[in-house]
Amino acid sequence: MYRTISVLIYTFGLAAFIGLFALWTRQLRLGRTELRSWLYPAIFITSSAWFGLNILVPSHYFVLLAGACVFPALLGKLFGSRGIPFVALASAVIAALSLLHTVNIITLTHAQRDLSIAYCAVFAWTCATAARAPGSGRTSVILLIVIMVLIPVAMFTFGDWLSLLMRSLPLPVLMVHSYSRRRFLFLDLFAKWGSNFAVALIALTVWFSLLPAGLDPIYSALLMLPVLWGVFRLCRSLGELLDRRVLGRPYSPAEAQRVFLEKLQGSEDEAVLLREAHTLAEHIFHTRASVTPDGVISLEDRPDGRPLFSEDLALVKTLSEMLHFLLENRRLEAKRRALLLDASRSELKALRAQINPHFLFNALNTVAGLIPSNPELAEETVEKLAEVFRYTLQRSEAEMEPLSQELDFIRAWLDVQQARFGQRLRVEIEAESDTLAARVPAMTLQPLVENALKHGVAVTSQPCLVTIRAYLRGDTLVLTVTDTGPGPKEPASDTGHGLKNVRERLSGYYGERGRLTLSRDHTRHITTATIELPV
Repeated sequence: MYRTISVLIYTFGLAAFIGLFALWTRQLRLGRTELRSWLYPAIFITSSAWFGLNILVPSHYFVLLAGACVFPALLGKLFGSRGIPFVALASAVIAALSLLHTVNIITLTHAQRDLSIAYCAVFAWTCATAARAPGSGRTSVILLIVIMVLIPVAMFTFGDWLSLLMRSLPLPVLMVHSYSRRRFLFLDLFAKWGSNFAVALIALTVWFSLLPAGLDPIYSALLMLPVLWGVFRLCRSLGELLDRRVLGRPYSPAEAQRVFLEKLQGSEDEAVLLREAHTLAEHIFHTRASVTPDGVISLEDRPDGRPLFSEDLALVKTLSEMLHFLLENRRLEAKRRALLLDASRSELKALRAQINPHFLFNALNTVAGLIPSNPELAEETVEKLAEVFRYTLQRSEAEMEPLSQELDFIRAWLDVQQARFGQRLRVEIEAESDTLAARVPAMTLQPLVENALKHGVAVTSQPCLVTIRAYLRGDTLVLTVTDTGPGPKEPASDTGHGLKNVRERLSGYYGERGRLTLSRDHTRHITTATIELPV
């Protein structure tokens, strides 16, 4: 039992430090200049060699003692203790005497006792000075005291399990120290890989110890499938447990990216996007964050002292790239809207130029027809006509107008049309009082009312009611133009010049929040044009 467990632990230690060395070289290739120190590869290589030595020669006391002499100097360097050259020299003397005694070049009467006392003394001095070094927190001090007590007890009681614990010290010492002092930023990756390796190693060891001798290989492979599935599930659950309980991560990297993207995709405004990204970054990483206008996310140290490891830093980089992409997309969309709005403004000027002579021609024909039969109405129509043109001339460059002025213009325009259509045209205008001060794009309603007359009153001999309404629905201003005429054949796809201009201007001013829709209620025989825009 002891032999099996010891081999498992030594194998895990060997694989763990080889994995740490591989992670260190990978981080160097990624440009992590803070990792360029001889201490890192020295710890990884010597610890790998130490666990390999325990696998190969577990009973050669003096060979193992000579190998263990590398750790006092490395431990002192790791914890920042004083007198590293003295510790290195003393350890080298102990290692040399151990090897010379092993090959019988020199003979020491009480070699094991004397060399063990010397080794314990050097280690105790290293731990004592390391505990007093600047920056040694409570965790480091407790760890050093445990090492000072454990090593002499294990070396002089000769207990197998204590010896196993002592020989495994490089692994827990490095892990605890690295976590408390944020020495290795890739410790999170190592913890996951190491736990997965440990689970797989233990599972396979137990499996092969229980496997009946002489079992056909095909049956062995089939029986191993559920074991492999269970190992995979356990490793995934263990990784989630490490993320949430040990590393304090509310989301896995994949979940964090999904949440980040889902929350930000609906943000149209750049300022809102940056503000929501800042809030999400603080929620995901549980620390204060800052976001630059270019989308670069920076994190401060966590209030509870938990460090940010390599997966956290990689996630910050990924989220920054996603945010930068979203910002660029919003800026391109804003440029597109600006260009569209410029084009719509030009079209509005062309539309005004087009409406004026066309409208004037029809109005003058109407006045000419009224003069012989109804001179008073002809005079009134001329006055309304003058009012319409006064409005268009005075506000020819205006882009936004109060709704009250837009409705005054529509009333004058409809009065002229009333003279043309007579009793066939009936008009109702209903505007809530709290909507009149709202500013709307100029000449927004006129194309809709003209469309209602064109496809309603002008094509029927029956009386036609045109209703214009304005009301608030939450923070949205709703304008509707309804007519009881036959309506166009496909109102939803109507792309007349005036309506197209209205749609493009609404999109340019308000984005997706500005909409124009056309609908036909065949039951009530009415056509409705609806404008929705934020207030």
